[in-house]
Amino acid sequence: MEIEQHGLDPVPETERTATWADLFIIWGDINLCLPSFVVGALLIPALSWGEAVSVNFWGNLVVGVLIVLGGYFGTNTGYPAVIYGRKVFGYPVGQWFSTALLLVSTLGWYAVMTAMTGEALDMIIKEFTGFSSPILMIILVGILNSSTAVMGYQRIRWLDWVCTPLLSLLCVWLTFKVLGLITLPVAFQYHPTGSIGYAQGMDLVIGGFISGAFVASDFSRYARSNRDSWFGTFPGAFLVSFLLGLLGMMSVVATGDWNPVTVVQDLGMGIPALFFILMANWTTNHSVLYSSGLALTNMLPRHARWKNTFICGVAGIVLAVAGLTDVLQSWLMLLSCVFSPLIGVVLTDFLIIKRTAGHTSVNVQAVIAVGAGIFLAKMTPPQYIASAVGLVSSSLIYIILKSPASEKQTGQRKNHPIG
Repeated sequence: MEIEQHGLDPVPETERTATWADLFIIWGDINLCLPSFVVGALLIPALSWGEAVSVNFWGNLVVGVLIVLGGYFGTNTGYPAVIYGRKVFGYPVGQWFSTALLLVSTLGWYAVMTAMTGEALDMIIKEFTGFSSPILMIILVGILNSSTAVMGYQRIRWLDWVCTPLLSLLCVWLTFKVLGLITLPVAFQYHPTGSIGYAQGMDLVIGGFISGAFVASDFSRYARSNRDSWFGTFPGAFLVSFLLGLLGMMSVVATGDWNPVTVVQDLGMGIPALFFILMANWTTNHSVLYSSGLALTNMLPRHARWKNTFICGVAGIVLAVAGLTDVLQSWLMLLSCVFSPLIGVVLTDFLIIKRTAGHTSVNVQAVIAVGAGIFLAKMTPPQYIASAVGLVSSSLIYIILKSPASEKQTGQRKNHPIG
């Protein structure tokens, strides 16, 4: 299988052959990961069981819809997500704003998952052999994950199809093992700590996955139609993440532990646990790194996509070793406040305003709207959902700034082509 040749150029219509099943497998594997488990686990025992289930459901539902809508640009044009950023925020200057945010998010997630998986493998290998070297395991995991991301979309799709059935069976097995430890009184009568509120829980779930709404075009550009995207991307993004989050919640109730590594160890899953952790991370991380490579290609267009993906892989391993997982919850909350206004503006531009005349060097209105949305999200009281405030406020501000009266006052700038 050859290295993918498409970088920032549009995928030709003759190559847009991905079915709903392909997209379901890709997005299902992206969300079949340790962070989905951990985000669900963090809701217990902070919230009551009913509140935690509600937050897990509605938060993932919102993200699932946003990811499908975010993929419309790729389905309709064949371009990846970073070209979406060019169109909305401006080219050649404005694109750096959205591309930098995207690169920080994807590299951050890559580092978090690489670190978690490397540390997990180290714990399991130490139990069987006595040998321990977390840094070495993190580096090996990073190299493994980079291999398919560097090759490109076709290799990613191939590995996802191979791993999905096995990962699904292991998830079912883990679920039965966890349910065997739960009794109804324990599950429904524990006392929540109240360390986070309902709105903060929503921001935790949304912040964990909302960046997927911006990178969705990286994969939907290979889809046959928006219909395929809805039937494949939505259940893959929403249902898988919801179910794995639910499994994380049940694991905390059953074992009192939020860490999936120690959970599978305590349940005596042995070597299958090693395989599950490694493959669940790989099928998520190579997609995240693939989007990182496209983002860096937008900044360094003279380098081929695969070379930039390799560079991102090295950078992600460095961040993983540096210990980004130590501030995971705070980082997720920050992503929620930053990416909800960003998604609000890009979706408003593409779906509501529907600008067709190219774009300016810097779309000042878009930058202002995102900045205002981030500020309002950060200032939102804990009892309100900051991500919703950021998304809605940035959308409304952008609509106002792009109104004919406002455009007339600010004047029109010179248009440039997307590419």
